[in-house]
Amino acid sequence: MFRSSNSADLDTILAFANAEPVGWTDAGRYRRELATNNYRDHWTWIAEASGYPMARAIWWAPSGADHPVALDCLLVKPSVKQPEELAAGLLKAGHEAFKAAGATTLPDYTIDVAVGWHEDPRAMEAVAWRRRAAECAGLESFIERVNFEWTPGTVLPVPVHDLDYRTGTDQEFKTAFARAAEGSLDAQTRNNLAIMGPRGQAQDDLEFYLSLPGERAAWRLAFVPSGTPIGFIIPTRTAYDASVSYVGVYPDQRGHGYIHELLGEITRVHAASGVPRITGTTDLDNAPMLAAFERAGYCIIKRRLVLTA
Repeated sequence: MFRSSNSADLDTILAFANAEPVGWTDAGRYRRELATNNYRDHWTWIAEASGYPMARAIWWAPSGADHPVALDCLLVKPSVKQPEELAAGLLKAGHEAFKAAGATTLPDYTIDVAVGWHEDPRAMEAVAWRRRAAECAGLESFIERVNFEWTPGTVLPVPVHDLDYRTGTDQEFKTAFARAAEGSLDAQTRNNLAIMGPRGQAQDDLEFYLSLPGERAAWRLAFVPSGTPIGFIIPTRTAYDASVSYVGVYPDQRGHGYIHELLGEITRVHAASGVPRITGTTDLDNAPMLAAFERAGYCIIKRRLVLTA
């Protein structure tokens, strides 16, 4: 039986543990996220056999959201011979319930893994069965992303180009999102363009970044001294950390090193506010952005696998 949890299931949910080398939600985190309304009883699902819990799935969303946006944790008891089959059934049941409640898209599934997970057979297998389950439940697109971190004490990037930064209206940033998406190396941006078109993609980006807990006033459009626009930055926050949320360089301005300037400015803005760390993420295939993070003094802390519909 697949069902959503209720408050009486808390001990059952917290009793799950994981020995596989992939990220998962332990009891402490579950309690914290439940208290902040990022996890909710009806977004946590359990698979039972004869009343015994065999698997659990935990979905997450911003505290004010109506529907979950990401699957944070998927665990199946080690005694289950083919975990992907049970897990797929659990995910399908959750997806159907979310759609019945009004969700228009399936939540992504994110799996945190170590930097060298490709060389770890146990990690490879842990990812493999989860990926098979996710694909069976409709999450067929696979992206590997690299997570970076900058901490105080690291040398700040020094500006090379003389750029001007200005505030902008929502409409100006909507135009900027559409312009920067052209020829983007970011897989999710390309997917959104294919599905939504330029206008829809830009509107979706605008709504998403406005929903983050960072300061809207920190968003900046970037120009060279002559007044030519070259891109923009969004130095805002995730639910947990100061973040390199968006670095956009316009197609006709690429190849001049502006990506390093823009990332450096985001880093300086956050560092000036005294944050304990700055995080950033980019696709494994996005070589220019990977190089920019490394040049700016960011360290790789983990990789994240994203499975999406």
